[in-house]
Amino acid sequence: MEQIKNDQIVTATDSCSSSMSPTINEKTLKKFEGSDDINDLSIQIERSAKRTELIQSTEKGSTSAKNPAYVEWYGINYSISEDHNVSWWNKIKNSDSKLESGKHVRKIIENIHGCANPGEVLAIIGPSGCGKTTLLNLLGDHVGSKGVQGTITLNGHKITKNSKRFVAYCTQDDIFFSHLTVKETLSYTARLRLPREMSRRDKLKQVENTMALLNLTKCANTIIGDHITRGVSGGERKRVNIASELLTDPSVILLDEPTSGLDSSLALEITTILKEFAVKQKKTIIMVIHQPSSQVFESFDKLMLMADGHMVYFGERAGVVDYLADQGYKCHPNFNPADYILELLNDNTIKQKLINAYTHKTRDDPTGKQIVEKYSRRTRADNQLNNTILNAPVTSERRWEATFLQQLSILTERTFKQNIKISLSKVNISHTIVLTIYCILIWLQIPFSETSINDRIGSMFFGSVVWSFYVLSESVLSFPLDLVMLSKERQSRSYRLLSYYLSKQIAELPLVLFNPTLFTIPVYWASNLLPDFGRFVAYLVVTLLNALTTQSFGYLFGATILNVQKSIIVSLVFMLVSMLAGGFYVRHLPTGLTWLKYFSYVRYSYSLLLQTQFDSPKAQFRCARPGELPAGELSMCDTGDVPMSSIPGISIIENLGLNEIPWYANLIVLLGFCIVMRVLAYYSLRKNSRRNKE
Repeated sequence: MEQIKNDQIVTATDSCSSSMSPTINEKTLKKFEGSDDINDLSIQIERSAKRTELIQSTEKGSTSAKNPAYVEWYGINYSISEDHNVSWWNKIKNSDSKLESGKHVRKIIENIHGCANPGEVLAIIGPSGCGKTTLLNLLGDHVGSKGVQGTITLNGHKITKNSKRFVAYCTQDDIFFSHLTVKETLSYTARLRLPREMSRRDKLKQVENTMALLNLTKCANTIIGDHITRGVSGGERKRVNIASELLTDPSVILLDEPTSGLDSSLALEITTILKEFAVKQKKTIIMVIHQPSSQVFESFDKLMLMADGHMVYFGERAGVVDYLADQGYKCHPNFNPADYILELLNDNTIKQKLINAYTHKTRDDPTGKQIVEKYSRRTRADNQLNNTILNAPVTSERRWEATFLQQLSILTERTFKQNIKISLSKVNISHTIVLTIYCILIWLQIPFSETSINDRIGSMFFGSVVWSFYVLSESVLSFPLDLVMLSKERQSRSYRLLSYYLSKQIAELPLVLFNPTLFTIPVYWASNLLPDFGRFVAYLVVTLLNALTTQSFGYLFGATILNVQKSIIVSLVFMLVSMLAGGFYVRHLPTGLTWLKYFSYVRYSYSLLLQTQFDSPKAQFRCARPGELPAGELSMCDTGDVPMSSIPGISIIENLGLNEIPWYANLIVLLGFCIVMRVLAYYSLRKNSRRNKE
């Protein structure tokens, strides 16, 4: 029976020998011979064959297969300025010294060089804090130009905005919308970033193939999740992150710790997939990796070692053991070279010796340009590709793959779906308030017909203010919470900033208007306000316009500050000042502060609400009879010697001092606030997004 099993293994490996991954080799087969895990091996062989088939099926249409990208960099230096603040007491104590307040320049990386060729995997290894991720950010043009020196090229040309479409960057942190499913996340990415010539059906087909390639089909309809909401596992999140970049068919793939937090088998599987993409589709893959297993280490083609921002080694992966042995550090044959390397680099004495040794080796070529030319196949004479192709700039004919209207439609759909799922996943306090009001009206049957004028005024003011606080608390967080995702997608040239900004407003509009509408409909009629349908519609319109104006201010504060805590504090202070100057609490402001009322949008909405109810011939209110008012309370009718039997609504507005401008002027000002604040919010977001890039 054992002999039959072994024959089956040989037959299977013969039929799949051309498509097996590096994980299934002769050692692996011998390991499984006579064991009970033969079924697992067969499944692994089948998955490897299927994976290779999927990669080969997209090889003909691959951009990188037609236009490979050679990444080269040399003489790279990066430094940042730090504030060096000195207290006044230290200045006095050290008045004769050179200690002074100013900028301190700290070097992050120094004289870094290297190259990555199509069809190869370059691994950057080193201890934590040695500058690996910084170098990757520089290669992906995610840092800006400030403090950067040196040359970074794609096919001999500098990286431009159009060439960044072909450079994918998988960050260490998996950044996604938490309430979207895996399939939805990848589908939106495909619709935004795949060529516009592709039909929607073909794009979704590519999504299915990519999910099958990375074994994500079983969790396709599971939400991504976050630290609050349960979703896919950590390994699946990592694969979704890689899938979202592989999906766009880039020529260069940059990966920051793609195997962190994963077990050895899953890390090996992901590395194997990347290796096959590099070989089959001529992709250039550069990854930062901290402590790879021996099998993962063997899959690398080239290796770069870094320590304290300096070079320790660059060259073929197979040559690193011999290089270290020449420096006096021989790795044991049965020891994982990656572990041995990190062990050496974590020893300060050995680390400094290795840095000095490599610096001495490159003393005649400090920028490393000659070393780059040595290892780059772009300049080698034995390269079989046409020299025109080798030196062709990596660029795209268009800045965006999706048109403006397509971007607007896709982003609106995505934002609305994300927001509606968040709303449904938690208990909404506003809905609870509305339901409570319904219950009180039905069960207690309060006689609202006896409501006084002051009660009605208070109801109108606080009804609008409550929803102002609610809308403000939601809108002020919109941009700060989306900042990381926005930066990631903008770096990959997924869409215009204007498309994102408009889609955000369109998607959030129904949710902003729904709750105030649900609240106003029962409260208006129950509060014994003017029983006129036209006036009710006008009241509802003003309430909704007030909510939209509040949202505009929230957008402005959020887009300007881009910090959750600071935005909330500033918005609350603004809201309190607007309430105090709104005309309900304080009717006569001090002389030096009277100008505040003209900047209080609450005052204009409050005036409009009163005008919808009291500026009408139907608004006639009966004066209180003797004994109907509580002791000490005066009636508005007690204005002369002759008691009045009724009072018109317009007199109430005049008594409150809110008749300075007509209703249409209040409406125009409120609309002006709403529009102007949104325009300012856009330009503020645009300015801050550029500043963050720099």
